[in-house]
Amino acid sequence: AAQSGWLHSILLFNEIQWQQFATIMTSPFAPTAIAFARAAAAATAKNTGMANNGNNARMLQAFRRIVRSRESARRFEPHASVPDRAWRDILEMTMTSPSGFNLQPTHVILLRCPRIKAALSEHAMLGFGNQYRTKDASAIAVFCADLEPSKRVDRIFQMERDSGMRPDGYLAVLRVAASFLTGEGTTASITGGGGGGSSTHLSTFLKQTFTQALSPVQPMPTMENVESWSYKNAGIVAQTYTMAATAHGLKTCMMEGYDARRAKEILRVPKRYGIPLMVATGYGYGEEPVDHEDDFLEDGDEFGRRQQERTPRLEMDELFFGDTFGAPLDFLFDDTAPSE
Repeated sequence: AAQSGWLHSILLFNEIQWQQFATIMTSPFAPTAIAFARAAAAATAKNTGMANNGNNARMLQAFRRIVRSRESARRFEPHASVPDRAWRDILEMTMTSPSGFNLQPTHVILLRCPRIKAALSEHAMLGFGNQYRTKDASAIAVFCADLEPSKRVDRIFQMERDSGMRPDGYLAVLRVAASFLTGEGTTASITGGGGGGSSTHLSTFLKQTFTQALSPVQPMPTMENVESWSYKNAGIVAQTYTMAATAHGLKTCMMEGYDARRAKEILRVPKRYGIPLMVATGYGYGEEPVDHEDDFLEDGDEFGRRQQERTPRLEMDELFFGDTFGAPLDFLFDDTAPSE
């Protein structure tokens, strides 16, 4: 490794450095110079490795603190407002979540309007705990799962092709694989009729029969209905959101005790989407206020600033809404808000 580093450095010489190198190599001190160069290259490689190890250790320590500090809040400080800058950063981290075939089938409504929170609390939430948390939390993140993900495939295919990050083989099978494995099918149930009877769609039932028959011969995917697939993806996004909010010193509580039919009506969620869970978010009741300015200090932390190539993402205003489904989030259109 040291020798390869030394040779790499030589290849980067300019004209003057080449002249100096030639002079040294023809002098009696050539063996000493070569030994010195090799030692310097070895020291550089060692220091780089130590720096990377140090960054990894700090990343692990930071993540460990976040995971261990997360807890489900019983109560939230009422009437407390979280700065828009913090919200934007939380959502930017949230959209890094992975998803099946990169379809990104999850949208998030960031509900902050006191009037709509009160209506949701009174008419849709189950249990006193969820009702009080809904009213008092700074925001309710409502996760909406697309139950017709095939409608996203063409858009994602084009984004993937334009990004140039996927091999041709992946793109060749993306449409077919996504349509087959997401579990989406017709609304006809196996008992006949449209939309009634068994919740297992005929299409999913046939896929399950086919894959189970071939499983003894070769590995086959486990088929699930579209609701299971899409809700699973929403859960991944919700976990990323929760960790991001915790990193900003906020408290959270995942909630699934609500009447989804009433919630969809209040939040104007189209029939195409389900609501698998909500996450109440805000400041813990009676706790010291959080100084969010410290969240954005430039501390030269390389692992926190490092830009990585990622698979393409939909625009933030396509994934995140304000108060009701499809309504814009005001801070996403604020030119003064920071953007990575």
